[in-house]
Amino acid sequence: MSHKHFCDVVGHAWECDGMALRPLTGYTEASLCVCGTCQVPMEFGDHSGCMIELLACPEHMDEQLRQMGYEPGTDNMPSNEDSGTTMLTDDDGNPIVGFCLWCDMDFYSIEEAEAHNANDSAACPVFQQLKDGQCMPPVLQPMLEGAGVPDDDDSGEEPDGKR
Repeated sequence: MSHKHFCDVVGHAWECDGMALRPLTGYTEASLCVCGTCQVPMEFGDHSGCMIELLACPEHMDEQLRQMGYEPGTDNMPSNEDSGTTMLTDDDGNPIVGFCLWCDMDFYSIEEAEAHNANDSAACPVFQQLKDGQCMPPVLQPMLEGAGVPDDDDSGEEPDGKR
């Protein structure tokens, strides 16, 4: 059964058949896709209401690795043996389950992420401030600018009026 991921390199959804390559974790083989909300394999159940995994699609994976300073197929690739873990961590090295693309808040549990995102992300002050402004999450802006993705706003001004 296929499911969707979101390619964070160029910003599009892509279909997966249950196994995906995650080279930033240090693994060289495709691994089972597990729902970040339910913690069960994506092939079991309906995950249409669950969080979607940000994962570079196969077509843009090498581009993402190069943007992060790695050269695919060489010795400078991440190694799961070097890191000792495949988990996301906060600035202090504590494990997190994710973070908000709008306000960059770290989530230490799925429940914390769900509470932050509930009711049209009512607990996210940045999203609430910018949600009607037709703009992208501030955390993604530098990544997309570095990738050469043009801004939809032709004025050259940021939402707060700065250039």
